[in-house]
Amino acid sequence: MSYVTVGNPNNAPDPATGSLYGSVSYTYEIGQYDVTDSQYCTFLNDVDPTGANTLALYKPAPQDDEGSPQRNAEYGVTFNPGAANGSKYSVKSGYANMPVVNVDYWDALRFVNWMNNGEGSTSTETGAYMLLGGSTDGNGRPGNWESVTRNAGAAVWLPSENEWYKAAYYDPARSTYSKYATQSDTAPGNVIGSGTNEANYPTANGFFSVTQNSRHNSNQNYLTATGTFSGSKSHYGTYDQSGDVINWCDTVVASHSPVLRGGAWDCTSSYLSSSGGVGERPTAPGPDVGFRVASKSP
Repeated sequence: MSYVTVGNPNNAPDPATGSLYGSVSYTYEIGQYDVTDSQYCTFLNDVDPTGANTLALYKPAPQDDEGSPQRNAEYGVTFNPGAANGSKYSVKSGYANMPVVNVDYWDALRFVNWMNNGEGSTSTETGAYMLLGGSTDGNGRPGNWESVTRNAGAAVWLPSENEWYKAAYYDPARSTYSKYATQSDTAPGNVIGSGTNEANYPTANGFFSVTQNSRHNSNQNYLTATGTFSGSKSHYGTYDQSGDVINWCDTVVASHSPVLRGGAWDCTSSYLSSSGGVGERPTAPGPDVGFRVASKSP
């Protein structure tokens, strides 16, 4: 996992949000990139070598959170029940560095628990978050789902909304905030490459970044590999915090809905902007939902 350091502790919150978001009192690290299919596949084979907990950790069929089939080319992890134990999950060719999608909130928490507990551990229910038991619907919702919070001693975790927001929009050189995580107050373009202020999302003309066409094709993968927009990083050096996949945060709002931030390949520019946070059901994965991790500063 590649991290960047987010320093400048005790920064002021963003006045554009009514001073609600962006202030963090400590130095921390955050993933430079979204978690990839390759990284998530390693996790799955490590903690679920027999494939017994497939639907609780991922829905590679793919299925939605109610078990209905979906057809999306963005899903990069496949499941083969006939493969040897420890190899039942695999990454589709060409998807290793694509951001993992179809990961619900509980999937993301279990991944960071696994990372938090260190090499050799296969525990997903304790670590950064205490998850007490699973639901009977097969989606892996813990029994204490209404009261899950980050443990004080966590070493690796899902970033809070403030941690995510600061890494995306704060400019430490000027002590100000940008509207987009591309160091810009102007909506990005969506041309793939090394240009500045570009991101993976459909611009005002409705054209998707990958195809430069407004027509959606379910056989087309609309994701871009992490870091593809190499000239469009945030002030702290993160990539794709505006666009590609929207990210889970561990901040929970009304109705027990975790916050999603950053917009995605199928979201308009308003979702990419600093004002674009939304709350969502924790069992609501999809072809545009992923995450990144945060950790203690070394």
